[in-house]
Amino acid sequence: MASIENRSKIQVTVKNRADLTKSFEYSAAKAIKVYVEQLKAQGFKPKLASLNNHYAIRARQVGYPDLCLFASSEEEAIDIKQRIESERRRGILIDYGLARRTSFADILIRYLREEAPRHKSFEVEGYKINAILQDAGLPREDMGAILAAHPNPHATLKGKQMRKPTGARMSEPSDASRFVRKPFADVVPEDFRDYIDERLQVVAASTVDREIDIFAAACNAAIDMWRVPCVKSPMDGVRRPTYYNERDRRLKGDEEARLLAAVRAEDQTKSIERRLEQLMQEERSDANEASTVYRRKKIVKAAREQYQHEAEQTYTHVALLETLIQFLLMTGARRSEALNLTWSRLDLDRQTALLPETKNGRARKLPIREDLVHMLRALPRISDHVFPVTIDGLRKAWVRICAAANLTGDDELRIHDLRHEAISRVAEAASNTPGGFTLVDLQAFSGHRDTRMLLRYAHLCAQSLAKRLDAAFADSDQVAAHHGVRRLKKGAAVTMGDLCNATQSTPLQPLLQPLSIQLPSVRLTWERAPYKAV
Repeated sequence: MASIENRSKIQVTVKNRADLTKSFEYSAAKAIKVYVEQLKAQGFKPKLASLNNHYAIRARQVGYPDLCLFASSEEEAIDIKQRIESERRRGILIDYGLARRTSFADILIRYLREEAPRHKSFEVEGYKINAILQDAGLPREDMGAILAAHPNPHATLKGKQMRKPTGARMSEPSDASRFVRKPFADVVPEDFRDYIDERLQVVAASTVDREIDIFAAACNAAIDMWRVPCVKSPMDGVRRPTYYNERDRRLKGDEEARLLAAVRAEDQTKSIERRLEQLMQEERSDANEASTVYRRKKIVKAAREQYQHEAEQTYTHVALLETLIQFLLMTGARRSEALNLTWSRLDLDRQTALLPETKNGRARKLPIREDLVHMLRALPRISDHVFPVTIDGLRKAWVRICAAANLTGDDELRIHDLRHEAISRVAEAASNTPGGFTLVDLQAFSGHRDTRMLLRYAHLCAQSLAKRLDAAFADSDQVAAHHGVRRLKKGAAVTMGDLCNATQSTPLQPLLQPLSIQLPSVRLTWERAPYKAV
């Protein structure tokens, strides 16, 4: 059923003459014979020996694919032969040669075609995989054709028009990407280590980590779904780069006022531009019928000069970007969540906005404050979306806004920083709110799936918890004395969960200091429910 063939190199040696030693391929019989005859003609006595370092295991059987595997020793070859025969006797079909016939680049391309379109980050994944293929000297894949051919793309990608390739590239090329041309069976952790070391010289560690995520996802798909036989995943043992990129950027001083002033100026410019286009409709039609590009541009330029002053005097100010920025600051929504919000999911009477799909895959409702409701009511409904702005359009506008507000360089402000600012403000507002807010309340506001993501805001709730402790110990109905020690009764306004949430990032002693109570004199207890007989 299976046979072993010794394909080790043949070594020709001469006693006491290491300089005459030569190695030949096992199939080079003619070359070996010629060299042996030359040595004999010179009076030497050559010896031939097999190196026993390369064996081929062939398996041919009706109903099973032909296999040709390789081993570096006779013992390993015997083990492989016995394993194949044992599996086939039990009816197990494993194509061990598939991992050698399939390159890692083939795995990445199949992942791009079959799995990536199922993710809403398909465009980003495709850009990175195409960059890796290009660096390895392989052709890029057509993203539009892949998306159109996929039977079940992500809901957000249905009907999406992919960007046409321009040939321009933003990322830095990488010579280490050439390892993807190796057979999947030959890829080892050292290949990824070399790739990581090279990429860290030109890009941030977080960027490299996201690229390794794609490699890991492709390996898992190959091994788990496509059943590409592999003794061990090539990703096992890969050490990812360590980094800390958590931002704690808050608006300070007059930065918010400068930001909003720049946003209003941007809205004013956009409003004037819209009014100018309305006044230029006739000239636009004439320009489109012009015979030459020069003539077309001349008509448009003349029309702009003619109507510019009238547009500045008669425009209607639409605070689109200002409302968007206030929306992010008041709701803590992510950029994509705000841009994808439609009027049909906005209930201004109940002051809520439904987000059917968020980053963690779960729907949630945003609470909308009354002053934000007034701003949203003032927006014109010219589109199904509340904020009819493209991601590229918002990105370019944000660059202009930050430049006008002097929020660049060391004072750089990013759009996502507005979400951090919104959550921080809610946490701080808890200190002035009766009852305060807990981390669970913050979780409902921010939409984080795991409360551990909110521990960075726990210190902002400490003042609120201190006031609640003060109120609880001052209320005789919530405090009992036992052996001269005051303790909270069952059902008190402050729970152990509140204390645990706060003390994970804030020591308990500072929380109790405003109460003028020494820590040793406070004992927090709870009652255990009695056991019931079963």
